[in-house]
Amino acid sequence: MLKKVTADTRFYIDYDWWDKSDLDLKTYLLTRLDIGEDINLELETDEVDLIDAETGEVTRVDGFQYVVQAYFSQLPDDFVTRTSLVDAVFCVLLANANKPMTAAEIAQRVKRSSSTILKTMGGPKIYQGVRPILDD
Repeated sequence: MLKKVTADTRFYIDYDWWDKSDLDLKTYLLTRLDIGEDINLELETDEVDLIDAETGEVTRVDGFQYVVQAYFSQLPDDFVTRTSLVDAVFCVLLANANKPMTAAEIAQRVKRSSSTILKTMGGPKIYQGVRPILDD
């Protein structure tokens, strides 16, 4: 039985999708999202220690992912309304350290309805590696 996506369905970026696709994540970030000179994607550090402000838990993350998260968490509020829905959802998840977010949470951040998020991101086509978590 197929599970139906709802406003409470959580989404995340599947980096394996990027690895298996013919797309390159760094090229996409530089060209499609036009971040250009604002970010250094050639980070020398393989891993970075992140401390969760709420729990104090220390997690090791990929240096590239850390730089991208830091960049996207500082974008102006109107960025997500000026870009496509797919790119907006992708950027919101990057800014959230790719911690799964519900369609309702994403909708609030991208200023679009959760039904629009579900129709676009919850269908059979995978955009930019954004997938629903259907085994909750």
